[in-house]
Amino acid sequence: MKRFLFLLIYNLLLPVFLLISIPGYLIKMKRRGGFGTGLSERFGIYKRRKEEEPQGGLYVHAVSVGEVFIALKFIREWRKTHEEPVILSTSTATGHQVVRDAALPGVRALYSPLDVPGLPERCLSRFKPKAVVLIEAELWPNFAEVCHRRGIPMLMLNARLSPRSEGRYRKVRGITRLLFSRLTAMGAQNAKDKGRFGGIGVNEDIITVTGSIKFDVLGDAPTAPRAEFKELLSRICGGKPVVLAASTHAGEEALIATAIREAGAFPLIVPRHAERRADVVKDLTAAGFAPVLRTEGTLPSPLPENLCYIADTTGELRDWTALADIAVIGKSFLARGGQNPVEAIAARVPVVFGPSMTNFADLVQLLNAENSVWQCEKEQLAATLSRILSDTAEADARKERAYGALSVHSGATRRSVELVETLYR
Repeated sequence: MKRFLFLLIYNLLLPVFLLISIPGYLIKMKRRGGFGTGLSERFGIYKRRKEEEPQGGLYVHAVSVGEVFIALKFIREWRKTHEEPVILSTSTATGHQVVRDAALPGVRALYSPLDVPGLPERCLSRFKPKAVVLIEAELWPNFAEVCHRRGIPMLMLNARLSPRSEGRYRKVRGITRLLFSRLTAMGAQNAKDKGRFGGIGVNEDIITVTGSIKFDVLGDAPTAPRAEFKELLSRICGGKPVVLAASTHAGEEALIATAIREAGAFPLIVPRHAERRADVVKDLTAAGFAPVLRTEGTLPSPLPENLCYIADTTGELRDWTALADIAVIGKSFLARGGQNPVEAIAARVPVVFGPSMTNFADLVQLLNAENSVWQCEKEQLAATLSRILSDTAEADARKERAYGALSVHSGATRRSVELVETLYR
């Protein structure tokens, strides 16, 4: 009776909400190029014949761009062991475009149906999925009811719930309990999320902590440092700690190498684009260094003062990183966006980067929340490096916190696939 009343009220109020919101939604979709891309699917109008549609596979729903990237990562892992088709539905034109641009084989890009009676039924009847996967926290009552009636298991992956959202949901705990009871399983990002979902009425017996697919980025560090690299560095560093400038962009080599010198360390440079070697050598020479290129093959004898070693090769960054005492991440001081700090974190090397890390904003937010890395302006780089080198206990603590922050999520994508498989079979 409670569920009937909930759905009755929901379906009486939903048309009012749609009448108010759809005009603005359509204007937004026109601006974003949504017209002509199949937007009518939201209203149950499909261009393809039903017989031409993929059926009997997995239905994955993601709201917009961020969730779509998570969904695509999950699907790539899923497709390694499953040949059945995948339907990936989105709610926005930008998310839909990301799916189409990815062009994954066997994946049908779809606009999700509006959650009004009849449309979810029409959609699920068309594709006949074996299971439905919801990315993060997008759960619609009518869609959930149709899945329940049809016996289609429905899972929520990468589920997270902030303390603020938990507080709001607790005020309507009876409704959230009814809604989430239609879930067959849930993969939560961490134990805190599991507890929060339990606090708003979700049965904790269906919740498995799988980790965050988004933060499942921790690659394996080298099993052992390359002996020839280690021997070479011991010959040229003069007993100084080695600071790696990783994936640097134009102008950053001289900037970072100068800060490393001021901090009393030895600069090891791995430029982002090896073909820039001539410009890198020119800039470092102008900054008072005696640069030596790895591609030259031999070391000068005697070794010059202010030696700066440039690993101008491709595919060796991981091995050089494992031998560094600190890693400074390029493209974050004089260029925009930053480079990936994960290799250094995997090697348990202290990480420093500049103010511009927008390409890895979520990852940086996670790391900064754990106080596990150093972020500074270019004027502060030398002092930051000196502080790290002088306080080894703090450096050790931070690099372990960084590794721990990511290791919790390592393998999350595979664990999420395995969770779906338990019901999919």
